[in-house]
Parts: sequence; structure tokens; C-alpha cells
Amino acid sequence: MKRYLVIVCSVFVMFDSYGCCYDSSQDRIEVTLFSGDKGGNSERLWSQTKLLFGLGLGAAGALYLMPESVTNWDKSELGKGNMARNWRDNVKQGPVWDNDHWAINYIGHPYFGGVYYQVARKSGYDQFNSFLYSALMSTFYWEYGIEAFAEVPSIQDLIVTPIGGWLYGEWAHHQELKIIEGGGKVFGSALAGNISLFFLDPVDSIAKGMNAISGSEIVNASVYFRTSSHVRMPAAVRDDDKFLGAVIHFRY
Repeated sequence: MKRYLVIVCSVFVMFDSYGCCYDSSQDRIEVTLFSGDKGGNSERLWSQTKLLFGLGLGAAGALYLMPESVTNWDKSELGKGNMARNWRDNVKQGPVWDNDHWAINYIGHPYFGGVYYQVARKSGYDQFNSFLYSALMSTFYWEYGIEAFAEVPSIQDLIVTPIGGWLYGEWAHHQELKIIEGGGKVFGSALAGNISLFFLDPVDSIAKGMNAISGSEIVNASVYFRTSSHVRMPAAVRDDDKFLGAVIHFRY
């Protein structure tokens, strides 16, 4: 238990060291994930979360079709029809240190943690609340939810998915911004740009595809980019009333 508390505290320290995660007026981290305050769009977040629920079931089906040597899922137990008992027994036993392939634990899980992260980040939430969303989804929806029907929850996955998802997801967020600012092209190719945007945020890409096919907004795919954070000037500059700066005004 102490080990987990140290890990959680370490994560908060990392966020505390990121100036962009501070609330500009209160100078502290603020949880706005459930209220939609500070620019977060809770309607978009919930709309895309519902899509994630469906996509997660599809991902579980795809994993079930993979060899047991890849997933470590015991299909013989899953085939007995005792799904509720499997889930209860696995949850009681966990979490444990798993023996999954390193690529699944340290590439696959951070990637999907980043997918969760992007859902919140593009709904207008800051880094901390996007991390919180990724942690909640990866823990309760996946690790102690869908995947617990097939295997015991994993210590690595509980830690690596949200933390790796934050690191990768924030990078993906900025890469997506760069591609959009560049006209949607990568290396001068619109096709490469579309493929890159899909893998950077597959949930939103699927949502837009569903909306285009149906001709209506089935899933809220509006984007609320948070492209900047308040920057604190050093004390030495604040104390000196003579300093150079620039003010830029945008009119639409």
C-alpha cells in the first residue's frame, strides 16, 4: 500500500513541477473533470466516452481472437460461461506483476493511455484533468472492468497506462496541432497527414467518420484545443517595472 501511495504522490509532484497545470488564479491544481469548468466541455467528453465504451468491447473481441501466447488470456476459462465468477476471482487476486510481452506493457498500454488522454485534452481539459481521465478509464473501465473478465489486474498496467499515456498523449496532442496548422499534411502528403491524425487520435477520427457517414452528429467531435498556459514571469522581472515585452491582439 505504501508503494502505491509513493507512486501517486510522485505523479502529483510531476504535475506540480509543470507550470501549465496550475490554476492561474489559485496557484494550485484543480479538479474540473466532473464539472466542466475552466474550459472543459463535459458534453463532448461524455459523448466520446460512450464511443470509447463500444470501441473497448471491440478491442476485447480482437484480443480474444489473438493467440494466448500474446494476451495470456485463458480462453478455456472464458469459454465456460462463468464470466461473473471469473471477474470476481480475478479482481480478488489482483493486482499482480504480470508477464506480458514488454511491447504490450510498455508500448501498447502507454499508447492507449494516450488515446484516453486525448479524449479529455481535446475536450478542453488541462494536462492534470486529462491525466485523471486516462487514469480512471484505464483503471476502472479496462483493468478492473473488461480485462478483469480474462485476467488478474496488472500492477504495471495500472501505473504505466496513465503515466505513459500522459507523456505520449501530450506529445500526440501537440503533434496533431502541428499537422492541422500545416494544412493537414505530413511530408507534403494529405494521405500521410490523415493517417497520422487517425493514429494520434483514433477515437475522434472514428467519431468524425461516423458523423460523415450518417450525415448527422452521432458523436460530438468538436475540438477544444488548449494551446497555451499562463506563464509566470521570474520574480526579478516582476520587481523591475522596466522590461520589454509584446502584446498581440487577434481579431476575427
